Amino acid sequence: MSSSGSNAVTLNALLKKTEHYDKDERYMAISDLCEALKRHAASSTSYSSSPSLPLIDASTERRICTAVLSLLDDSSNDVQTVAVKTLGVLLTTVQEELVAEIADKLCTLVLDSTKSDLHDVYAIGLTTLITKIPLHMGDVVSHRLVGRLIDGIRLSSNSSFILVSCFELMTHLVSRFGTMPNVKRQHDAILQISLLQLSSTETVVRKRAGSTIGVMSRVLSDALLHQLVDRLLRQIDLAEGVGKSGKRRARAARANSTTTDPIADTRAILRTMCTVSGEVGHRLTQSQIDCIIPIFLRFCDAEDAMSGDDEASEDESVSMEETEEAVELANELRESCFAGFSSFVLRCPKEVMPHLKSIVGASLAYMRYDPNYSYGDEEEGEEEDGDESSGVEEFSEDEDEYSEEEDEEDDDDDASWKVRRGAIQALTAVVESTKLQNMDPSSLWTEEYSWRKDQSMKTTVAGALVKRFKEREENCRVAVIDCFTRLLAMTVAAAKNGMISLESGEEESGVPVIDLRSKYVPAIVKACEKQLEAKKGGERTKTSALALLSTLCVAPGGIGEPTQIESVFAHIHSILSPDPKHRTISTGLTKSIKLDALCLVRIMMTCDQHDASCIKHAFLSTLLGEVCNAVQEDWYKVIAEALRVLAEVPSLLLLEKEWKAQQMTDEDSPNNTEETNQVAKALYDAIEPRLAAHDLDQEIKECALVASAQLLSVLHPSLSTEQQHRLLSLLLERLKNETTRIAAMKTLPILASSSKSSRLDVSPILSNVVSELASLLRQQSRGVKQSALESLDMVIQCHGQDCGGDQDVELYDGVLRELGMIIVDSDLHISHLSLRASISVLKVCPSSGPSVKKHVLPPALVLSTSPLLQDLALESLLSLLEQLVVSDAVDFHELLTSLQGRLTNDIGGNSTSGMGVGTSTSSSSGGGSKQAVSNLARCIAVITAATTPSNRDKVVENLISSLQSAIAAGGDGGVGVSAQEVQLALLASGDLGRKVNLAAMAGGVAPNLLHIYLSFFDASSEDAKHAAAYALGRASVGAMDVFLPAILNALEQNSQKKQYLLLSALRELIHCYQTGGGADGGDISSSVPLILPHLVSHCSDKEEGVRTMVAECMGSLTCLEPGVMLPHLQELVATHGGKDVDDNEEGGGRKDALSCWTVATAIKFAIAAHADPSKLAGFMPSFLRLLSERDLSVRNAALLMVYSSVHHTPQLVAGLMQEHILPSLHELAQLNLKRVVDLGPFKHTVDDALPLRKAALSIFSTCLEKCPASIDIPAFMPILGKALGDVEDIQLQAHQIIISMCYRHPIPLVGAVEAFVDPLQKTIDKKTGQKTGTELERAHEWIKSGLRTMIALSNLDGVMKYVLMSVYFMDSFFICVER
Repeated sequence: MSSSGSNAVTLNALLKKTEHYDKDERYMAISDLCEALKRHAASSTSYSSSPSLPLIDASTERRICTAVLSLLDDSSNDVQTVAVKTLGVLLTTVQEELVAEIADKLCTLVLDSTKSDLHDVYAIGLTTLITKIPLHMGDVVSHRLVGRLIDGIRLSSNSSFILVSCFELMTHLVSRFGTMPNVKRQHDAILQISLLQLSSTETVVRKRAGSTIGVMSRVLSDALLHQLVDRLLRQIDLAEGVGKSGKRRARAARANSTTTDPIADTRAILRTMCTVSGEVGHRLTQSQIDCIIPIFLRFCDAEDAMSGDDEASEDESVSMEETEEAVELANELRESCFAGFSSFVLRCPKEVMPHLKSIVGASLAYMRYDPNYSYGDEEEGEEEDGDESSGVEEFSEDEDEYSEEEDEEDDDDDASWKVRRGAIQALTAVVESTKLQNMDPSSLWTEEYSWRKDQSMKTTVAGALVKRFKEREENCRVAVIDCFTRLLAMTVAAAKNGMISLESGEEESGVPVIDLRSKYVPAIVKACEKQLEAKKGGERTKTSALALLSTLCVAPGGIGEPTQIESVFAHIHSILSPDPKHRTISTGLTKSIKLDALCLVRIMMTCDQHDASCIKHAFLSTLLGEVCNAVQEDWYKVIAEALRVLAEVPSLLLLEKEWKAQQMTDEDSPNNTEETNQVAKALYDAIEPRLAAHDLDQEIKECALVASAQLLSVLHPSLSTEQQHRLLSLLLERLKNETTRIAAMKTLPILASSSKSSRLDVSPILSNVVSELASLLRQQSRGVKQSALESLDMVIQCHGQDCGGDQDVELYDGVLRELGMIIVDSDLHISHLSLRASISVLKVCPSSGPSVKKHVLPPALVLSTSPLLQDLALESLLSLLEQLVVSDAVDFHELLTSLQGRLTNDIGGNSTSGMGVGTSTSSSSGGGSKQAVSNLARCIAVITAATTPSNRDKVVENLISSLQSAIAAGGDGGVGVSAQEVQLALLASGDLGRKVNLAAMAGGVAPNLLHIYLSFFDASSEDAKHAAAYALGRASVGAMDVFLPAILNALEQNSQKKQYLLLSALRELIHCYQTGGGADGGDISSSVPLILPHLVSHCSDKEEGVRTMVAECMGSLTCLEPGVMLPHLQELVATHGGKDVDDNEEGGGRKDALSCWTVATAIKFAIAAHADPSKLAGFMPSFLRLLSERDLSVRNAALLMVYSSVHHTPQLVAGLMQEHILPSLHELAQLNLKRVVDLGPFKHTVDDALPLRKAALSIFSTCLEKCPASIDIPAFMPILGKALGDVEDIQLQAHQIIISMCYRHPIPLVGAVEAFVDPLQKTIDKKTGQKTGTELERAHEWIKSGLRTMIALSNLDGVMKYVLMSVYFMDSFFICVER
């Protein structure tokens, strides 16, 4: 029998069993049928499926559908459950016609009021169908269901369970297929029937109708959405108000209304309006938001926000005698309104701004809304506050808001806490919105609001939050503390960015000042202490209080005065104390609280806001014993954190000693010594057992290593010799252990940096440590080698002089052997560290010179000719060669000969020996060999400058002789002198001239070299020309009086090609002074007046290369002499800016444009080279006017100048963005200047504005990272949407911006995501056609970039609510899977 026939027999048997009288048989049959269908579904969608797999024919499919539907009516609940599960599998495999029939059948059953007992099963089945069917079936199924569900809602007004099911099904249907044509045609009908049911008498029906409207709002057109909002607003306007003032306003609104719409339930309307606001608040117009918020405020009138401490008037007393149902209604309405405020503030921050004060005022008023409870001290606190700005009351000593004197049972019927929680969440939304928009948070600290019926009693947001720490409901209390913590963290960050100041006395600085230290810190600390000592306070409250204190530590002033520090430590002592008498929290909650408390202690000890002496005395007297005991806890996180705290104790003592030394006090008094000895003993007793134990968590081991290293480094004089040796031996043991060696290596620099006055004796383990570190250099792991090299270098520098004798020379010989083996150009950072360690060995042990020469010098010489050598590795190599000459470890002539030999052996390609260099250098040509020659020249110059004058004179004489021979032979080398040898001689002479004054050498060295350099400007080799220019510039540093006048004179007398070379030499001269000056340490300021006129005369040169050189020179001079250069550059802009561009290249307008281009480029180079921002700031408005020039090249150069500023010094342009930069930026980011160039056989389209759009988008991208507060992010969204449909390069930029914004600024993206979907979909659907090779790879990268952007957007909260986004996302996924 075939597999197909066998499958049919199996299915027939299972279908027959589904009709069995025994429910167990039916259960097993439907379960087996479900598994069979799963296998069939998997095989039908498998990419490797073959045609021989058994298929289910159409008749069998119909029988299966009938059987599964019949089992939905089964008497067994278990059978029904599996039948629903089977239905979900079946729907993915059967034909579209059967799916439509199943949908019809289930819909009929759902709407049948006679089968109420099975109604839920049918509803679940139909829900499964809607959520499981493939997307391509959605339109057909929606056509079958939408109309019937609408009729079911209309005709089943007396059957609430049918109404509820219909609305739930409609919600799922619209959520998944809301953009399908058959559903879109019914949007209005669905909306009208849902709005009608908001006036239903059944609460559950009203809620389901509101949910359906909320989902509908995602897919409605703008016209229908605005109709919906307007109708809801009319209904809310006519609804019954809440409270005395609310009811009065509602009656007035109804009296003036002419609408005939039925008045719906107030709660349902508000809830629906809040849902719509949360879903599509960004689509609402300003006028609608201006209408919504005042209506919401009607239900949250501050006059109705009563607390138990308020004295009610007679009218209010009467109104308070409301029924429980009315109170419940009022609380629910207010909670919904505050939820709406939170949504608006976060999603529509700009539109809400005119109403923000009203929202904050209402939130502050209802944050204290607690009509059934009296705190008993508010009146007193308000009177004490008076009219002073902070409005933060002092907490009385005998206050205990939730002490044991309270009733043990809370009022379960009191739901006012939900209103308070909603108000607090609205305030939190205000804080988050301020942070997301990078706004100045000072108004939340200084602006006062009336938050009680008595308008004279005002407070700030920050002050009100601190007052509400007394909140009796823990959910609200935690929310209050967390809200204030966010506000404080945001404020501290703003102060670091210079937006505000937290120090009193800086009122004249021009930024808002918040006196945090004197007006808020005492109240904050006292309020947090009340939470920590409250016996009935929950763990969440205490955790939040500790987190707030940790945040306060980084603010100026920290925790406050010494008394406040001692008080905080005392409360932490009660948390850490093992004695139950001292504990204020229950035993079951101590672990996480202990961890948080220890984290706070560590932050207080490490932050720089507290006096070290105060922290030290408070800690030692209060917490040292408890922290040492915490090391013996069971939870590894507490142990590790306690060890981190103990690791900071020695540093704390060291800081106090340094402070006493500055104060010229006696730091070694007997009392201090005894105290230090006691501390050292306590630390040793706590740390040593954990360091010695093996079966511990890795985190504990690492923390114990750090703690022991700090103890030894600072307090070793207070430890006995035996204790020191014990800890050192344990450190060595951990260094040899594979799991702890990296952590142990990181502690060695701590030991090495011990106090110079009493250095730690590490001689017992020094040789073993050095040997072990050297052996680790053979490891394959790069991280291990890097850590070993860093530790080895530090240990040798600090303790290498302790070694002496033949044994240590032998030890260093082994170390140098290992170091030499890893000096390769394949890992320049490792080579740099190896070279630094070799230098340290040579300095501390000069007798190791032969070992350095044997093991390190050969690979170092090979490295010197590597074309990859640069930066730190090059500097370390130069330092090693210099040290070898200075210490006479190598004969100078031998070393010089070896270096000169590298020119022919490696660069010339005649040798393949020497540690694999043949593969890395001999194959290099062109740019690689140029770099190698340049590096070799610097090596020769370094050793020549370090040797004796006689040797130096001989080297210079040989260089001049070889160069003169080359000139005599034609300028490019001759008999016995290769072109590379000429370049080497030129470069070496120039580098030597930077280090020594060539004019001071006998024999007319400087004039001879000047003649030689200028002669090589006529050479036929471009390499020789550029080498001569480089050498001329470098040689000028040491002998400026000889070389600079010659350069300037030649600049005006030579051809354009020589002008470029002379400017290149001038640039090198200026650059050398910019990066460190010459050998004599002089400056170039006196020469600037001589140089500047020549630069100005060439700033309008028609050759871009010449202008670029001029711009680089001007930029470097601006860094050196901003007071001279900036006015000149400003004058150039004023003279040449604003002119019309002449089409004739020789016209004056064209020269004006070129001059402006040069100025913009010069400023770009100056900013990139870190010119003084304070000097530049006053001139930037003049330079930014170049953004408005007509010439495109000038505008592009100005954009690059702005980009450089935003990237390097964003504060330079942050204040100029709105007025000077953004208007031009928005224009240029959308500029399109396409033109068609006729090339004869074909035509080519050129977009002249493409570089401008690229630069503008780059500026936007960098602003989002560096200074987001300076740009209008919502206004940038349309530009970003257009960029997604631009050319490939612009699209890739836009993709990167969106991905970055998903993490930094998600809210504006959520509002604009629908505009991004279509261009992203086009990118993802892009056909590669006949592309091959790199073009095909580039096209694939383009598509993948679009997919990454789509995935990043889909992860944002709220984005997948948009049906358009969700459908396109799934389509993109399936398209890519098919590919």
